[in-house]
Amino acid sequence: MPLTPDLSGRALDDRYELHAVIGEGAFGRVYQGRDRRLARPVAVKVIKPWWTEDPDWVGSFEREVQLLARVSDPGIVQIFDVGHADEGLYYVSELVDGENLASRLRRGPLPPWEACALAAQLCRALAHAHAQRIVHRDVKPANILLSSRGRVKVGDFGIARLAEGSTDGAPATIVGTPKYMAPEQGRGRPTTPATDVYSVGVVLYEMLAGRPPFTGDSAVELALRHLQEPPPPLSVRLAPALTQIVDRALAKDPAERYADGAEMAQALVQARRQASVNQRNRIAYGRKRTASHGRVTALAPVAPAASMPPAGADGRDWAGVRGGPASPSATALAPRQPPRPRGRVTTIPPRGPDPTRPAAPMSPRRNVNPPARRRAAAALGLALLLLASMVIAAVLLGRTGHTRVPALTDLTRSAATAKARRRHLHTVYSARYDTAVAGTAIAQRPRAGARVKDGATVHVLLSRGPAPVEVPLVVGEGSTDARAALTQLGLHSTVSQVPAPGISPGTVTTQSPTAGRNTAAHSSVALTVAETPQWRPLTRFAGSQSVAFRIRGTRWRVVYQMAYQGTCTFIFFCSGPSARVTNLGTGSTVNQFGLDDGTGQIKTYRSGPGLYQIKVSPGGDNARWSLEVEDYY
Repeated sequence: MPLTPDLSGRALDDRYELHAVIGEGAFGRVYQGRDRRLARPVAVKVIKPWWTEDPDWVGSFEREVQLLARVSDPGIVQIFDVGHADEGLYYVSELVDGENLASRLRRGPLPPWEACALAAQLCRALAHAHAQRIVHRDVKPANILLSSRGRVKVGDFGIARLAEGSTDGAPATIVGTPKYMAPEQGRGRPTTPATDVYSVGVVLYEMLAGRPPFTGDSAVELALRHLQEPPPPLSVRLAPALTQIVDRALAKDPAERYADGAEMAQALVQARRQASVNQRNRIAYGRKRTASHGRVTALAPVAPAASMPPAGADGRDWAGVRGGPASPSATALAPRQPPRPRGRVTTIPPRGPDPTRPAAPMSPRRNVNPPARRRAAAALGLALLLLASMVIAAVLLGRTGHTRVPALTDLTRSAATAKARRRHLHTVYSARYDTAVAGTAIAQRPRAGARVKDGATVHVLLSRGPAPVEVPLVVGEGSTDARAALTQLGLHSTVSQVPAPGISPGTVTTQSPTAGRNTAAHSSVALTVAETPQWRPLTRFAGSQSVAFRIRGTRWRVVYQMAYQGTCTFIFFCSGPSARVTNLGTGSTVNQFGLDDGTGQIKTYRSGPGLYQIKVSPGGDNARWSLEVEDYY
């Protein structure tokens, strides 16, 4: 297979900048790019050139992009544009900031309910496509993108088809990834939304187990295992509801699976909700058991009824409950022991970590005067109320003419000014270079929350954006080294090839901005690079014309055509036209030759750049002739 050229540094249709390669598949290479017109980051997929040589494939590709553009859902990577530039066929989509699920799974399996949540998001996204009769047919971790905000984005609907067949009338075409392919897909049968459900089941199995259910050394072996073998059982520690969802999604018969992504998403959400309810019930039950186990009753030893004193006779309770006799149940639980001296209590320690201690004897009865206590409490409350009123009044009086400084950081200048005015504060601004967005407040003095007088001044520091970068001199360097030097300084580059006589191919001939100038960080520097020399037509003349021309390359050539009109004057000798080549700069003759040799003859010269002229003498016989000069650079 031929190599695909790296187009980094170019701009498709003078709009979409290609910065760096972020992925590659069978059909194309994906670049991180930037839309110049809308000033936003994008992903650009450029189709490999040998695919575009097939007109039928190009027509199918255009239909696929139109099909994908119909799907608009937050969980599906959106298509923005499609085009055909000089570099090839391409389409533009949103750029997802994050990683794909395949990269995440290389670090190990996911926690069960995190995997359940991701699968539910994936199913909801596919449900939107299924509602429009679109089947993805290649659901796999590499096509599931995880954004930095934890959202799932389904990408690469490149082999999607309508649910009842392909867009090109070939429903039996086998496409997809064997490791995640449904049994009916491996047989080449028509696909339905249940086909995607099977692939989601394989992905969910891999998220839970850390490996897909089936592996093999070949695509045929994998397809047979999907067709004939049941998946290995998942861990018994997983919730039964979750394993049941995986088993149903991986059913061999599409009719036994969930009908589409919406039904499977509902099952996943219900399983997660039920797990949360069960967990809350377990926590509540555990607290209840802990509270019940913490109660400990001191039990008296069993003694003959005749020797047991009446409850409360000596100020103590033999059953551990003050003022009442021992309960029959407590007595029945006590072990048979010999009688103990009166006044001693034996306790059974609790099963918890802290045993209950016997309560101290009751203190002697004191005489109290409830009305007096109520009067004293009322007087104390009144005094506290007066004191609180005085404190509040002092605070309110102290606040007169003062305000608190609001938080102004991360606001634009206009927003910070408006917020400060609402607190009757003035703002004074200064600026410095910073990584924050230009015009955003990055610091303030006084700090947020400080108390100041009305009309006070708040000094706000704004960001000027990243510091400008001095453009280095890269003219005369190879394009690869020049672009590496610019990238090291945080600058992007665009490259265009131009004819450059006398300069080695791949050498930078001009740059814009020029060396020594300051430019904004992350801006682009346009480079022109000498292209490989080739023969280029310069001038053409015939008859009695004689034209001066300037040669730019190190060599050049004359291609001439000549034919006699009728017969020659002399039978054995023809007097045809002849040409003289003159260097007008030096006045010297470079060469002189006759045109008698006929048609398609070439004369090559290595006299180098300069101003030249060719004069043709007609000769004695009538002839038609023409000359074309070609320069090599």
